[in-house]
Amino acid sequence: MHDSPNEPDLRARRATVDDLPGLHALWQRVGLPWDELERFVTEFILVPNDDGLPLAAIGLQADADQGLVHSEAILPGHDDDVLRAALWQRLQIIARNQGIARLWTLEDASFWQAVFQPAPGPDKDALKAVFADPTASWWTFSLRDPARAQRLLDERMAMWEAHRQADATHFSDTIARIRQFAFVIAGLVILMMVGMVVYVVIRRPDAFQSILGRFQQR
Repeated sequence: MHDSPNEPDLRARRATVDDLPGLHALWQRVGLPWDELERFVTEFILVPNDDGLPLAAIGLQADADQGLVHSEAILPGHDDDVLRAALWQRLQIIARNQGIARLWTLEDASFWQAVFQPAPGPDKDALKAVFADPTASWWTFSLRDPARAQRLLDERMAMWEAHRQADATHFSDTIARIRQFAFVIAGLVILMMVGMVVYVVIRRPDAFQSILGRFQQR
């Protein structure tokens, strides 16, 4: 690692086609195949200097929810790990935004091997990405905990089921209250009709006899 006591506050960003000249020079300086990498310029993340020229760059190839961290290039004369830390901070954000769940790398710098961990054999065998190579000495980093993700999913499903049951219970209670209200109204109507009959019988027996006679004639 190269010491640079006055290293400025560095911020990484995604590369654009406008960065190609600077990236060409950086890749050539560190011996990377610049003519092959230029096709994937927008996959790269870089740390620019005050003039916009890259001090460091690294690639992120995404395949579904798996990501390959590759082709690190750092301009000599700077604090390598400070630059790597800036790249790593931006790389995580971009990877998560792309829906990447796990990162893979063959980079062997001590910084990356402190962040990543050796990939277990079953994980390597299960890797189906285009860059998969079960014979390689992969290092990996999980951007999300599968067990935690499953717990969150289970909690959300439990909350949804509870809301669904609460809605169903509320609907059933509403139907029951409507039925009870209808029965009360029907009962009141019947009572009113009975009351009217009783009133006619008691107060107007002649009218009741007249009505009864008409029904008998029919």
